[in-house]
Amino acid sequence: MSKRSTFLELKESERAYRRDLILDAAMSLFAERPFHEIGMRDIATEAGISPASIYRYFSSRDDILAEILGHEVSEGSQRQRERLETGRTSLEDIAAGIVDFFMEKEATLQMLNHFLLKEEVDEEAKEKFTAIQIHYLEQFDSVLEAMGCDPDNVRLFSRAFFASLLGIIMSFRNAPDSNSEANKKHVHRLAKLTATIFTKGMP
Repeated sequence: MSKRSTFLELKESERAYRRDLILDAAMSLFAERPFHEIGMRDIATEAGISPASIYRYFSSRDDILAEILGHEVSEGSQRQRERLETGRTSLEDIAAGIVDFFMEKEATLQMLNHFLLKEEVDEEAKEKFTAIQIHYLEQFDSVLEAMGCDPDNVRLFSRAFFASLLGIIMSFRNAPDSNSEANKKHVHRLAKLTATIFTKGMP
């Protein structure tokens, strides 16, 4: 191996390390404080790098958010595949897995909400988020097809189902008159009911 190749590999390794450092710092901050209170300077300080150098790795705070969200969604997809491999393949099981994941991942849910509701998002971050959406929902399509859903209708059906679950989670995860455990049980009941209705109506 040439010295140039070794040098380039070291530079790329260093770049990957710094990107991970920035992502870890951002995730730590997002878990502690509301998004609107955190800027690129805060993330750079937490990561131990200069505010100017952070832009060598990410174009904006939204770009960092999209990168973190991609990692989190990949984890959620992996957990869903593991559930399916153990035989938990009903729509109720899938709904329970989605509820468990997002109820445990408050920061991830906030990130998802940020991209779904914010009107102005950095273009590069928007492209990343769109790719994440497509990848996740296509996996969801394949699961429903394997369950017998009509391929001509599976995309419409899967998006309606996922949106319904997400709406339930967002609406009831922090009900003011209950504790967190009671809220989670209530969300599970609503998700189970939704899964039952969708199962009966699956094309």
